[in-house]
Amino acid sequence: MGQPDGLLDTVAAIGLHGPGNIAWRALSRLIHPGSAVTPDGHWRAAALLANGLRSLFNRPESAQLLESLSMGQVYWKAVLRYCAADDLQAVVDEHLHTLRSTASDTPLNDEELWKLADEARQAIASRPSTYVAFDLRHPRQPIRLPGRFALRYGGRGEEQSQVDRKAAVRRDFNSPFWPFVVATTSAGHEGIDFHQWCSAVVHWNTPANPVDFEQREGRVHRFGGHAVRRNLAAAHRADALRSPDPDVWRALYDAARAVSGELGDFAPYWVFPGPAKIERHVLPYPLSRDQARLDRLKADLVRYRLAFGQPRQEDLLNLLRRRETGQVGVPDVLDLRPAPERSHP
Repeated sequence: MGQPDGLLDTVAAIGLHGPGNIAWRALSRLIHPGSAVTPDGHWRAAALLANGLRSLFNRPESAQLLESLSMGQVYWKAVLRYCAADDLQAVVDEHLHTLRSTASDTPLNDEELWKLADEARQAIASRPSTYVAFDLRHPRQPIRLPGRFALRYGGRGEEQSQVDRKAAVRRDFNSPFWPFVVATTSAGHEGIDFHQWCSAVVHWNTPANPVDFEQREGRVHRFGGHAVRRNLAAAHRADALRSPDPDVWRALYDAARAVSGELGDFAPYWVFPGPAKIERHVLPYPLSRDQARLDRLKADLVRYRLAFGQPRQEDLLNLLRRRETGQVGVPDVLDLRPAPERSHP
């Protein structure tokens, strides 16, 4: 006796879009011939990652999101529809490939696969932060606001709890899951990587010099960054889907390398042309000294980059077109000629 069509559709939906099956397939794409991963190790890592995905959909805010999207009254069916509509498989595939590319080059085995699955799980299952707001009507009863979508990076003190929390926020932000916004002071100014799933920087204050500006931008403009991957996908999606390589992102990079020789050694991992760009948003306060500082910073930034032989052509042309008034004897660009020899008495 044949199964009803509705049951067959349900079984197919679970097989294609169930979070557990998504986790298993995403991990299997990293297991290449010659690796030391055993079937048991593969299943254990998939179960660990699937448990993290289950915790994601068990949260009240996830249920509210799916309800607002009208995914259906039965929650588990709504989860399957959401995973299908937003292609959770592609998201997890990309995330695990990114984690693997930043890990050690040691051959993949059960332990390494478990570590990758656990790092992804921890980012998915991260705890929210609680912020306290002052209530004017009830000063002794502060308003507690749990936050998961936007988090603060850093805090007062350098005790171990603060160090651990910073590491957790950095790990969670470098994932396709919450948080989507990180606010930081100079604690995240340099030496921190935020590029894996971010390509936009908002400068709440105008940097004082081009070095600080470049340091901030460098947090999201790094090896294999989000903007680079988006351009790779836009240019070589069809090539990757035709490739027999189960790791679609490795196929994307292989296709990009084959055609990017004229772009130099930095392509395709650092730069790659396409619609995605590093976004820079500078917000100087109106009628403040920040506006004049921003104008001066733009000119200084061109000269700073020119000194390294890496000017942006548009910025350089704009600087050359504009004559800075009120500054006598200051060249429009840096004079890189050697200093004249001084005569000695």
